Amino acid sequence: MKKVLAIVALVATMFVAGKVQAQTTVYATYAPESFISSYNKNSSTEKYQGFSVGFNYNIKLYKGFGVAPGLQFRMNMRNTEKTVWGLTGKVKETQTVLDVPVLFNYNLDLTRALSIIPFVGPMASFALSGVTKGSDPIFGNNSSNWYDEDAMMKRFNLYALVGADLKFNGLNIFGGYRWGLLDLDKSEDITLKTRGMFVGLGYSF
Repeated sequence: MKKVLAIVALVATMFVAGKVQAQTTVYATYAPESFISSYNKNSSTEKYQGFSVGFNYNIKLYKGFGVAPGLQFRMNMRNTEKTVWGLTGKVKETQTVLDVPVLFNYNLDLTRALSIIPFVGPMASFALSGVTKGSDPIFGNNSSNWYDEDAMMKRFNLYALVGADLKFNGLNIFGGYRWGLLDLDKSEDITLKTRGMFVGLGYSF
């Protein structure tokens, strides 16, 4: 633990002294997400369309190695139909999330202008909102909040990310996959986890 604190203190000191090079990247991604529920060895999957915008601040630590803390706003959406007792209604679901990724990366220069940058790391995630809106012939319009006091959803999640960035001058084309590590359902009998791929475009300056 002391060694970790010493390394963090050294990086902070170098950064303050201006000896650590850093680069900011702004980006947007297409990031669909699957919500996978498991109960008594049976599982079901609900797929959401997802998008995000964000930025990161890549700090070069040693030669090609770096660490990129960041912040992004992400939205998951799903429109579907649900049939109960022979009656079909429409369902619209929306979730907004704030993510804090911390990605360790290594820059591999292919040419003076082109490089490939594999990355891996954790991403903390906090759900800002989650709403299900429905309409059916009997009850009409109705809505429910995923995070009410009586709701069964947890707001906090932790992901593991892996991917790669193809960088040409300041342009970034990247992609990867994320795995949700925590159970988001408060009940003891049901396990709910999330995962999904992502692809994005960014610009570094």
